[in-house]
Amino acid sequence: MRFPLFLSALALLLAGCYYDNEEELYGPSCDTSVFSFNDKIMPIIQENCQASSCHGAGQADGNGELLTYANVKVFVDDNGAFRQAVIVERRMPDGGSLTSCELELIEKWLDAGAPND
Repeated sequence: MRFPLFLSALALLLAGCYYDNEEELYGPSCDTSVFSFNDKIMPIIQENCQASSCHGAGQADGNGELLTYANVKVFVDDNGAFRQAVIVERRMPDGGSLTSCELELIEKWLDAGAPND
């Protein structure tokens, strides 16, 4: 009679213990304390903006290339066009959207004056 009671108590005790991985529960953390152009911003641009039909190589006559810091800085300095398109209107990247973390990183980078690392 005691053994089934012991097993029931053990089962209840073990059911209350579980392991949560914060990243699995809430997604990857977003560290916006560092927003280096080369380490954080350029990878976002490469992944989302440099498609051959958008801002990749050979787009100097159309949409403009976003291959280097100098290319990106032209858009940033162009009366806030970069901020307007990406942060405010969220119409870029065309056909997709950035994650909230990517948007926050870009906004912090822009607020800091768009430094080149």
